[in-house]
Amino acid sequence: MPALPDTTKPRLAAKVRLKWDEVRQKPLLLFPEGVLVLNPTAHEIISLCDGQRTVGEIVKTLGEKFHSDTIDADVKELLAKLIGKNFIVIAD
Repeated sequence: MPALPDTTKPRLAAKVRLKWDEVRQKPLLLFPEGVLVLNPTAHEIISLCDGQRTVGEIVKTLGEKFHSDTIDADVKELLAKLIGKNFIVIAD
């Protein structure tokens, strides 16, 4: 998959939900007939995928929060994988 442009606006797919699991004390990505337990980094990225923010804005927000200038590739790699699995879609 080609690299995601910074202007791309990712959001959760229609039947995918981000939820906090009280039992596991972990964030989950729920989808039809499945669940994905998220690590804290993935949760931070996915929680910003609202269809309004661009990939560039997500990278900037997380870079400022974690005082890092090198997260661009990691954010784009995760989003590309989630798009490939149809968990994340590109907003119009």
